[in-house]
Amino acid sequence: MTALIVAAGMSVGLGLYLVLRGSLRRTVALGDALALLDPPPAVPVVADGADGLEGLAESVRRGLRIPVSAGQLRLLNLQGRSVGDFFAEKLVWTAIGILLPGLWAGVQLAFGRSPGVLPLALSLLGGLVGFFVADVRLRGGAHRERRAATDAVHTFFDLVVLERLANASAAQAAANAAAVSDSPLFRRISAGLERARLEQTQPWGELRRVAVEWDMPELTDFADIMQLEEQGTGLADVLRARVRELRDAHLARQKVEAQETSESMSLWMTLPALLLGVALLAPALMNLLTT
Repeated sequence: MTALIVAAGMSVGLGLYLVLRGSLRRTVALGDALALLDPPPAVPVVADGADGLEGLAESVRRGLRIPVSAGQLRLLNLQGRSVGDFFAEKLVWTAIGILLPGLWAGVQLAFGRSPGVLPLALSLLGGLVGFFVADVRLRGGAHRERRAATDAVHTFFDLVVLERLANASAAQAAANAAAVSDSPLFRRISAGLERARLEQTQPWGELRRVAVEWDMPELTDFADIMQLEEQGTGLADVLRARVRELRDAHLARQKVEAQETSESMSLWMTLPALLLGVALLAPALMNLLTT
């Protein structure tokens, strides 16, 4: 009888979900349809369409039409992950949140106890919490990945300057520098430059697109300087000066962050000394109060 009630409840819930999904379906705007003819390559570095759990997660995401924000795409780019991998992690955490209360209910039944409806409520709550665990983990490593990407882009600038000093052309210098490392940023720049080469277009538009995707305004300045230099303007010294300015600004930001971190730790460093002073003065104060 209980199983029949649960099945009926699940059927009613599925019907309500389908009705809600059908009512929220919007008409495709003409501007969005035309934009599909020239989509921006705001795609994670690792291509989707993989097999196994990653492919299953991507299929579920597309079937349910779960959107991915630009911020999530940027963070996935920084970590070199695909959307399918991100939703595979979501599925795993959601399954853990749903199955753990069920496991507890199974243990209760094995000992002859009635778990009641509490495991069902905990399963729903655990699945909801587990669905957002991957988002929390993704944002948790954002600062570290951002610092790594910033260091990588400054290394890329230095490599381009060295290539230019070796009399390589502007486009060839950027391509050779991007091929040095297999980090996500270097791979994205290398893929953009290769795409521009195959399309026989200037590569600096691709660098500006990468700057927008990865939120790297330094790449936009770099692309402007390299484009002017390729047009015949002697800007090698300007490029080196700009790279030096960007490196100094990055170093200044790191010093400010380190100073803020040390200041935030100063309170916790003084607490042990304060407690030790109170412990040393407490007996003397007790003697003064009792006399």
